[in-house]
Amino acid sequence: MTNSPQDAPARLKKELDTVLALQADIDTADRAIQTAKTAIEKQQSLSDDTKHALSGLERAHERMMTKVEALYSSLNVTDQFPELQGLDLEYVRTLLLARDLKINIRKCAIASFFEWDKLNQAVGGAQKALGTKLHQCTRKAIAKRQPALMSAICKFNTYCAQLEELHDLSWLIPVLRPLPTKLNELRNDDSLMEDVWITPSLGQIPRWMDDKNVHRGIRAVLKRD
Repeated sequence: MTNSPQDAPARLKKELDTVLALQADIDTADRAIQTAKTAIEKQQSLSDDTKHALSGLERAHERMMTKVEALYSSLNVTDQFPELQGLDLEYVRTLLLARDLKINIRKCAIASFFEWDKLNQAVGGAQKALGTKLHQCTRKAIAKRQPALMSAICKFNTYCAQLEELHDLSWLIPVLRPLPTKLNELRNDDSLMEDVWITPSLGQIPRWMDDKNVHRGIRAVLKRD
């Protein structure tokens, strides 16, 4: 069965996860090698065999790292996302995860807002009354979905923190803004409707994307007009 193009991002994230796990194991092995080397070198004299063995371990580690880099290159990340070429592997993985998660958050949030609007309009007389049973069912449905939405937002905000820590200004990709964890605040936060930016900016990042004050100022002017 041939995978569809829509499956590519999901497959890519799984492959990136595998490479990252392998890289973490190799890093752990490197720390173990360096710890052993430091402990052994504290001895007054080392035999040629010991020196050769330590050098061999370090060379083996370097070869493994080269293989991991080759494996990463073989995933063709830059073919599917050429704009991410040259970026840190963990940053790319987290950025793609954040992008997909925010799409799902936006869908769930909009559905929740719609349900609340329908409920409020019915109560206020703007629409036909729902009836006690239907009203209760609607409220229960909203309440049941809210924890999952809040959990997804918290996960997204964790990604935002990770991306900010890994971020390099030279990549010219705007830092993600975390989302409010309260529905009323989320509804009034226009960043909910913004896609996660995965394309480096040409030149400096526009201030309306990177400066909250400029963003709010533009929003205020648009509301006034």
